[in-house]
Formats: sequence, C-alpha cells, structure tokens
Amino acid sequence: MPLPRLTLATLSALVLLLSACQNLLQVPKPPVEALAGTGELLEARPGETRQVKVRLAQGAEGAQVYLRLADPCAKGTSYCPGWDATRYPGVEHTRERFTLTATSPEATFTLSVAQDALPQGPFKWEVVAVDQGGREWTFPVYLRIPTEGQGAVAALREWRTRAGLPGVEEDPEWAWRAWLHSRYAVMNYPNNLPHDEDLAQPFASEEGQSAGRVGNEWMSYFKKNGQPYWRPDQVPVNWWVAAPFHRFNLTYPWPLRVGSGAYRDVGPVPGYGDGWGRSRSNFPNLSPWTSDRSVREVLFPAPGMRVPLATYQGRENPNPTYPCSHPEAPSQRPFLTQEGLTWDDGQGVVRNPIGFPVTLMTFAQQDTRVLEARVVRVSDGAVNPVCAYGSLQYWEDRDFWRDRAIAGLRGYGAVIIFPHEPLTPGEEYEVYLKAQIGSQVWEKTWRFQVEGDGNLWPLRLRESLEEERLDLR
Repeated sequence: MPLPRLTLATLSALVLLLSACQNLLQVPKPPVEALAGTGELLEARPGETRQVKVRLAQGAEGAQVYLRLADPCAKGTSYCPGWDATRYPGVEHTRERFTLTATSPEATFTLSVAQDALPQGPFKWEVVAVDQGGREWTFPVYLRIPTEGQGAVAALREWRTRAGLPGVEEDPEWAWRAWLHSRYAVMNYPNNLPHDEDLAQPFASEEGQSAGRVGNEWMSYFKKNGQPYWRPDQVPVNWWVAAPFHRFNLTYPWPLRVGSGAYRDVGPVPGYGDGWGRSRSNFPNLSPWTSDRSVREVLFPAPGMRVPLATYQGRENPNPTYPCSHPEAPSQRPFLTQEGLTWDDGQGVVRNPIGFPVTLMTFAQQDTRVLEARVVRVSDGAVNPVCAYGSLQYWEDRDFWRDRAIAGLRGYGAVIIFPHEPLTPGEEYEVYLKAQIGSQVWEKTWRFQVEGDGNLWPLRLRESLEEERLDLR
C-alpha cells in the first residue's frame, strides 16, 4: 500500500518542531569571554599588581560581572576561626561589580599585592558572570606570591632534565588545592594527619584533602637572627629529590602534571613559642603510574647524570636509615658492606651527613631484595661503605610509616642504596647493584658525576639558621 503524501503544512510543522527541540538541547553559552588573566597561574611580587580582563561575548545583550574569593573559608564550606574571609592575606582585589553592555563591553579587575605580603599561594578567585536570565558562570583566577630564587616546579624540571626524564606541567587548580592543604596543616599543628585531612577540623576542605593524599609534604618553622625566615620555593623540591622515599613519585619516566602550593605566616608554634616563620609546602603529583607502562626501569642518579648535591641530611618520614642502624629488625637483613656504622639517631635524624642516595624503580609491584651493592669513587677506587635494601629488608618501629615504606618499595619494585660518606664534589662514581625483583635477578653497573661544589642549590639548611623545626613527609 502506498505511503500517504505529506502536505506542505505538515512539513512546515515538523520543521518548526525540530527547530524547537534543537533550541532546547543547546547549552547556554557564557555571556562574557576572558581576555587575560583567567585559567592561568599569575605571579606577582610584593608591591606589584596583576589585571584580569573580560568582555561581553558576541551575541550577548548584557551581563553583570564581579570577582569573589574561591576560598572555602569565604564560601562557608570550611570552619576557619580567626580568618579574614573577605580577602587573601597580603592581596587586595577589585570589589566593584560591572554591568557590561554593547556600549561598555569590557571590565578590568586588579589584584594588588601589599609591600609586606608574605610569599605564598597560589590563591584562587572567580570571575562571576551573570546573564540577563540570572544564570551564573565562573572563570578561575590564580595568583602566587613567589619567593626569591627558583620556583618549585622549575627546580623539579631541572632535576628531571639532568636525569634525562621528560618534562613537567603545573596545574594551577591543584597548586591552589596544595596551598589549602598547607594552610590546614599549619593551622592544626601538631594534630594534622599525614597526607590527609580530618574534615571535622578547622580549615579542612575536600579540595585540600585531595591534594594532601597525592602530594609530598614539607613542614618547617625557621628563625634567623631572631626573625622569621622563609626558605626559597625550590628548597622542598631539593629535599624531596634527595630523600629516597619522596623521590620515587617525582622521577616517573613519563611527563608529569603537578601542583605546588605553600602557606606561610608568622605565629606561635605549639611547644616552641612566638616569632617563628611558619611554612608548609604541598606538591601533589597527578601522574599516577600503571602496570602497563612500557618503561620498566628508572635509575637515580641516572647513568651520566651530573648531580648537584653530595649529601643526604635526614628527617624523612618514613625513616630511610632505620634498617641500616637496626639490620636485625627486618625479616631479611639489609646489605651492609661494613657492620657497626652509625647512620642515625633512630628518629630519622642523621647525626652526620651521609652520601646522596641511589635508587632503582622497576614498577614490578613485587617484593625486592638487594643482593650486592657498591659505590666506588672512580679517580682512586675508594669504596664508600653502603647500606642497601628492598621491601623485604626494610623495617622501622612506627607502624604507619613502616607499612607505607614497604608498600612503596614493593609497589614501585624499588631498592635504595645509601653511601655512608658524603660524595666528593667534582668526582665521578661507579655504582654496582645486584637485586632480586620478584623472582628475577636484576644486575647493572653505571656511573654518574657530582657537581664541582656539590651544592648547586641551597640545601645546607643548618648553616645559617639559629633555630629550626622540620618535618618532611
């Protein structure tokens, strides 16, 4: 039977119906577009300003725009006793609301950093745009007040370039979350959770908690000449790379996406008194590894690498030298070339600086054990006594950190070699390592060099400080 013919009126009705459905399915577009300053990580030093500009989008009839803090304290999603929720410390922002029209299509917001502002951040604001129908859009704005010297991400890039590893990209959203977590840790000292937040505590937030769970952490309280003192942003990165357990997630063999946030203020430290510079840094790494990665081996220092540090000065959690001082504690003894050497005081503090550690990651997700290891100065054949271990040879007396260390060594398929003596600046070293990774035996010899002064970056923290407290997690 033939199909009935569609009349012109029927066809017109169908076209109108389809057009109406299409309009209903269209996603409303923001009434403004950003010209400068949104979505990127701005930096400004004390006394400087930065501007954020937006304009009316093409086709939009008008919009209201203003700037507001994205801080959980300002939004009321965090309990922040004593905190000024109207502004970020040391920074003032434009508080005016602008009406954008065809005859006045642009607006400029200014962030002004005070002369006495402390280096920290990044902070986060939102440009809020409201269209004529009352719908709201937000555009993120991030601003960091940097310290003098090299930034944290730049420092990590340089380390990785020296090791022949691919690059690093900073994510401004996660950098801001890192600052939130750093603030939480300072405000709750000494009751903060390692790599986590208790959401019932002051200054806790889901954003900060997410950063703490995937980041390296550094807590410090410094005085110099009786005054608060701030270490440059690259110093925590240098500590983390020099500390074997913190090094692992910074030396993945693929491009990294990270954040870097530091909170700083001046205030009393419980148990120590007034006048301390309080600083906390958090460095979330958003580049998790998986077992299907093609690269299966990372040596650090890498073959041929020029290392700018000669020593490891301790204070890491987990304590990496505990099994060296207590070789009878693990289920299997660590490899020691000389018994009875002093490595630390049992609390993670090295009594004398020891040599820059050497690490291997294989990503095998299996237990590891060092069978033999050597570190030799090439110029004269001098042997540096070592302590070397894998997951089966590690132990320390704090359950949380012991479990975390063993899980890391097993998960990364990793081992650690500690030279007992500081490495000699300007010299080349040869490393021999024989290890059992799961049921397989791994064996290799390679060389690396130490920079001429062995301290290219300011890692010798104790030289100029009259007082300090440090917690590296």
